[in-house]
Formats: sequence, structure tokens, C-alpha cells
Amino acid sequence: MISKAFKGIQSFFLNPSNFRITYLLTLFFANVCVIRTAAIPMQYALMFWAGLIIYFYYIKNGRILKIEYSKYLIMYLISITVTALINITSNFGMNMLMTAHIAICFFVFYGMHTEKNKKRIYREIYILAVSIIFITFALNLAAFPFACMNIHFEWLDYLFIIYENRFTGFFTNPNLLGFFSAVSIMFAHFLTKPSFTVRSRGKKIPAPLLLAVSAFNIICLFLSDSNASLLFLGLYACAYLFFRVFKRRTELTLKQFALKTVKFTAGTLAVGVLLIGARSVTAFSVSQLASLTQVKLPSSVTQPIPPDITEIPGITENKSDAPVSFKHENKNIDSGRIRLLVEATTLIANYPLFGTGSANLVPYSKQYIEGGLHFSDLHNGYLTILVSSGIVGFVIFLGLAFHIARHMIKSLFIEKKNMRKTIFPCLVSFVFSYCIYSLFEKTLLYEQSFMVVIFWAILGYASVYMLKFNHISDPIEIKLFKRKDEIDAYKFDEPAEIENIDD
Repeated sequence: MISKAFKGIQSFFLNPSNFRITYLLTLFFANVCVIRTAAIPMQYALMFWAGLIIYFYYIKNGRILKIEYSKYLIMYLISITVTALINITSNFGMNMLMTAHIAICFFVFYGMHTEKNKKRIYREIYILAVSIIFITFALNLAAFPFACMNIHFEWLDYLFIIYENRFTGFFTNPNLLGFFSAVSIMFAHFLTKPSFTVRSRGKKIPAPLLLAVSAFNIICLFLSDSNASLLFLGLYACAYLFFRVFKRRTELTLKQFALKTVKFTAGTLAVGVLLIGARSVTAFSVSQLASLTQVKLPSSVTQPIPPDITEIPGITENKSDAPVSFKHENKNIDSGRIRLLVEATTLIANYPLFGTGSANLVPYSKQYIEGGLHFSDLHNGYLTILVSSGIVGFVIFLGLAFHIARHMIKSLFIEKKNMRKTIFPCLVSFVFSYCIYSLFEKTLLYEQSFMVVIFWAILGYASVYMLKFNHISDPIEIKLFKRKDEIDAYKFDEPAEIENIDD
């Protein structure tokens, strides 16, 4: 009896899928007010669980060397360890803790394609997607009525519902509400793929329900006024549109190419205009509703709206009672990012080869920059990697990114089977849009947060499909013909005999 119980516990804790779901949900709740207090200690405790998996599942069995492009992963970890040793007198422990976090992203998340049980991975994606969609929806739904009545307050040092004239709900920051809302919409798109639902052994969620939940979450995204998250969602839609327009077509007439280009361009413009227009209409409509239904709370709990907002006629002169407009005005159009770029060059000049180490960004900036960094972070995932790991680490990371991108693009566009019913195009679209999004937020590696780890999770899921089709050795040949009779276009559009390819 004891032996069976021990084997059951061992089986659970050495299951990477169980860890990934637990870890990601813990990181998610670390962004929710009040719950954050318990989630943050737990996320660090879970790193010991990750250590067991890395040792017994990847190192002891030699599986670590089977990870695609593992040499780049190992070289990068060695590089940032050297960085920590060079700066051993300054935050060595915190830099090594970040190294451990990066190892978890590399091996446990991206390295999931080495696992034999692929059905378990499909099930994992389904559970994660459903959880994020409906938890985000529930939190947004609970906070939305308060925003409509202009109710906002502070409790236990957390600002609820409205922060800096933006809808933040029960999250700790409006940008986080925007990010989670965008991710939940993408996950809802994943669940519309029939072969994935079958392979994951998940219950099919009615399309109208997914549409309704996504519509509400996008309204909340608009009210958060998060430009980066809106761009993230827009780029995802455009990337997926590109796949649908150019899928499996490597031979085209000039006319076909021109028509497809026009179609993609028109679709991209439509996505941009629709999102920007819908955001303006939503912000105006909800702000008008707030002006009609506002509820005044005692001044001891209400939080003042920033003094630079436009007063609405008929509302009390006390600006702390004025209804929100959901329009966040920055003093600088770049939100201070150009200044951060200039400040980052100073740090790069002083630590060019191996960087400062992520934990030393702020303390070193105080030494070399008058007044220190403008913010506590560089708000650019690539710039953070360059400054933290230096030119050596940055070049290694770019090498990894190049090889994975080439491999993934080939697997998606050269494969002749029809992948419209799978989530592989969705995963690639997520990765692509996230890489652009990383130019504007603290993403990619140097933060132990859901925003960072979800990228490596999606990259890991995509790598399962990438290696399934595996066209890395096949050349991409794009041929443009002048005459239509020179190409048998039909065979490129003909659906594959096998539609279900999520084996």
C-alpha cells in the first residue's frame, strides 16, 4: 500500500505536464490582487519541483541532449553563469536564481518535444487554454460592473478596478489585464480547431460561447488601453491571415501572387482599422455609461483620477469623482522607451561582452547613469537580453532564435498536408506576434512571470509540431510563373487525404 502510494506520488511529481500546468497557473495568479501574496512564494517553491524534473527527466536519462538545438541552450546558460561569476560581488545569488528560471524555460517548457507521450501534451494545452480563458473572463466580468459605475478603491495597498484612468480590474496592472485578455482570445481560437479538440480528449466548447467570452475579453482589453497588448492581438490575427492566404503555395503565377498580396494587405488594414475603431467606440461608450451610473464611495477608499483628464460637464468639480474616460495620456509618445534605449547604451558600453546580469540593471544604472534608469526595467525583451547577458549571450540567443524560426517556418509552409484544422498555425502566429510584442514589454527571458513563461510554453508546443513534420533539410523554393498554363495550381490547393494530423 505504501509502495503504491509512493509510486503514485513519484509519478505525479516526475510528470512534466503536471508541473507546467501548476507553474503557469501559479504565475497567472501572481498577477491578481491579494492572491498574489500567496502565489509569489509558491512560484519560488515550485522551482524545486522543476529541479527534480530537470535532473531525473532530462539530465539523468540524457534527454537534455535530444532537445533540438540544445547546444545553443547550454552555451547560453554557460554564458550567463560566467556573467554572474564576473559580477560575483553584486547580486550573485539573484543572478543564479534567474539562471535557474531560464533553465526551466529552456528544458521543461521548450524541451517538451522530447517527451514520448504527445497525447498528454495535447491534453495539457487544452487544460491550460480553458483555464486561462475562463479565469480571465471571470475576473474581468466581476470587475466590469464596478468600472461602469466609476467605482475604484484601494485595499491592502492594491488599487482595484481603475488605475491611471485605465481598466485594471482585479489585476495588479492594466497592461497585465490587457495581456491576459489578448492571450485568452488567442486560446479561444485554438479551441475552434476540431482535430486538436479530438486529440486532446477535451470537451468541445460551443463556438457561440467562445465567441461571447472572447468578445467580452476584447472589450476589457480596449478599456485597459494597453497599446502593446492590442498590437500583440492584431499581429496574431495578421500572422494567421498570412498563413491562410499563402498556405502551401510555393508555385504561383504573377497574377496569383499579386492577388494574394492584395488580399493579405487589405485584410491587415481591416484588422488594424477594426481594432483601433472598436477601441475608441468602446472607451467612449463605457465612459458615458460611467458618467450616468457613477457611485461615489467615501473619500477614504476612492482613488483620485489623474488631474490631467478632461472634466465632463455636469460632473462635480472634484476630479476624484469624475468618471473615467479610459484614455491614458503619456507625457512622451514613446512612454519613455527612447530614453531607456539611450540609458541602456551606457550600460552596454561598460559591460559589453558578458553584460551586467539581470539583477544588476538597477544598481549598476545608479553608478553609471545620473538618476539611474528611468524605469526599473528596460521594457524591451531583446534589449534586456543584450544588456544583461552582453554581446556574447545575445549572439548565442539570436543563433537559437534563427534556427528555430527557420525550422518552424519550413515545417509550416512546406508540409503538404492540410493543417487548417490543427493548432500549429495558431502556435506559430502566437510566437511571431509575441516576438514583435517583446520590443515593447519586459518579456522573453529575464522575469519569472506568466508573461515570459507562456512564450516558452507555446514555443514548446509548437516545437512538437515542428519536429513532427520536420522539413529542416528541405529547401524553400518559391517560383513565380508568367503564364498560368505553366503551373498546375490545382494540386497545391487540393486538400490532403488525411485531415487529422495531430497524432
